[in-house]
Amino acid sequence: MKLNFKPAPNYRSKQSTTGIMIDLTLCLLAVALFSVVYYFKAYGSALGTRVLINLVATVAAALVTEALWFKAVKKDIKEGIMSSYGWVTALIITLISSVNANVYALIISTVLAILFGKLVFGGFGQNIFNPAAFGEAILMSTFAATSADLLSGATPTVTYKGFGWISTADQLSGVIAQYGGLGKMFLGMYDSTMGSTCALLILACLAVLIIRKDIDWQTPVFYIGGVFVISLIVGLVRGAGIQYALFNVLAGGVLFGGVFMTTDPVTSPVSIPGKILFAIGAASFTLIIRWKSNLSDGVLYSILLMNMLTPMIDRLMDGSQIKDSGRLVRNMLIGSCAFIAVALLVGIVAIQPKKSAAAEPQTTVIAAEALETDAVYDTAWADAH
Repeated sequence: MKLNFKPAPNYRSKQSTTGIMIDLTLCLLAVALFSVVYYFKAYGSALGTRVLINLVATVAAALVTEALWFKAVKKDIKEGIMSSYGWVTALIITLISSVNANVYALIISTVLAILFGKLVFGGFGQNIFNPAAFGEAILMSTFAATSADLLSGATPTVTYKGFGWISTADQLSGVIAQYGGLGKMFLGMYDSTMGSTCALLILACLAVLIIRKDIDWQTPVFYIGGVFVISLIVGLVRGAGIQYALFNVLAGGVLFGGVFMTTDPVTSPVSIPGKILFAIGAASFTLIIRWKSNLSDGVLYSILLMNMLTPMIDRLMDGSQIKDSGRLVRNMLIGSCAFIAVALLVGIVAIQPKKSAAAEPQTTVIAAEALETDAVYDTAWADAH
């Protein structure tokens, strides 16, 4: 495998940190606008307005938290806020949450994400966990019971969790049909977390961010591709076929997380081989969590787990990216194969299809049951994220 390296100090990016964050903000606002329009058209002004309120409330909470922090540490407030980019964290937390999320819970989770997920570590660039993933984990684990019952239908990941994420092709087709088919799922015409549904728009954002050199393409491509390939193999063995792999990519937070969260340069490895290993590991953990945990989606916690492993990956990939390229690629391949092997072992050997009634439009019942389990806030990044 041939990799293109970017060794310092000869490599210089034409893009500044501020420029990157502006591009990221614009992409997130595009996803947010789609969500607002969708809920306005699908459910009326009440839910459309609620999405707007959630977005404004979390952004305001992030900015106020940072302002108070910088005042307390006697740092220029304006300069601190403009170099901390707290609004990005707030937007992501909101977009990976369900429209049912309590606005006060969103505000508290955002404050805690900004304060304990970033500022106490030294601010932007010093945090060890993705702040948005940190905040969403708090929201899911602490405030699930406070969510409103504005939408009673289950998300695709919650519905398919009823089959243990492994089923026959007919059962999977029945689940997909409940949400209008893979085509409508690709266009985002279904209910899930506020920002994770429109695959077309998220992929367009990915293309923009790559073209403008805001992110390295390896992390999102290998993460999304890893989820697809591993689930394709498992699907073929289990008789579900390629639609199983497509469903795994389109449902839940795989695309949103792959584009906007795994690419965080602060909490992911610095080298290209390290980024690929990080992505494959996150893809493997996503599917293992879906298959074996009580959560209906695994994106959120897979990212947090790989954040913890980032220092180890950086040490594994330590060395000259030119002279030691052979060793680095070898380490990356060994690590990636290990992650994939474990995921395939879990998917093919350890998971048995659940015998369930055919997937009928009983999403309300499934969602009601989900509200009594940890999966509920899964109906947020859903699911789990």
